[in-house]
Amino acid sequence: MSATPFHLYVWPQRLLMLAPAHASDSHRHHLAQIVFGLDGPVVFESPQSGVLRADLLLIPPDVPHAHPAFGTSAVLYLEPESIEWARFSGRENAGLAALPFDPRLRALARHAAAGDTVAAQSLVDSLIGQPAHGTSTEDVLVSQVCALVRERLDGPITLAALAEAVHRSPGRLAHRFRDAIGVPLRRYVLWCRLRAAVEEAMCGSSLTRAAHVAGFADSAHLSRTFRAMFGIAPSFLFERGRVSVTFCETAADS
Repeated sequence: MSATPFHLYVWPQRLLMLAPAHASDSHRHHLAQIVFGLDGPVVFESPQSGVLRADLLLIPPDVPHAHPAFGTSAVLYLEPESIEWARFSGRENAGLAALPFDPRLRALARHAAAGDTVAAQSLVDSLIGQPAHGTSTEDVLVSQVCALVRERLDGPITLAALAEAVHRSPGRLAHRFRDAIGVPLRRYVLWCRLRAAVEEAMCGSSLTRAAHVAGFADSAHLSRTFRAMFGIAPSFLFERGRVSVTFCETAADS
């Protein structure tokens, strides 16, 4: 394993990972991935598509895939229930697919790997072909709901309870929330739980403590959920200082 750390940029509904060379056995996860190498093409394989070598590759949600260790890569994880994914022009692909590639992405990725948050945001915008969806600064109600979610992460969170707290019907709140944040409320809650667990782990807590703070039953529950989302066990990232994390805020988080 390279001594170069993983660098994560974490938003409330997406994740950008700059990853050193590492191999992966066949696995699948619920998030879509857009991936490219900082020094050359990436190589992935799947039962559907066979071996595919490309400068820029799309891995749709829930598609089994594996890869050898091919060098440093940039990987954007997108929520498949998000507005960003619904608008993404390559989402009709059922299996691994090569996408048009702009070599300038590599320069942005290198700046992002060095901790440049502006470059990371520009990289996300370029990869999805649109400005990344952000929280409406004018929707005070949605900001209030986001704050309530963060306050209640150590326990159960339901749409009905949040709707009651802000005096709206569950149906109207669900539509308004997705329009403002870009993902359904239940997926936002899950991303917030994972983010809270990462924050706690980065402060030096055990995975058990991080799991409880974020509202997971135990560290096994956290690990299963993290692997189902990203295809990587949290213990792989957080042991021996492998990862640095930049938490990217939106108006709802300020």
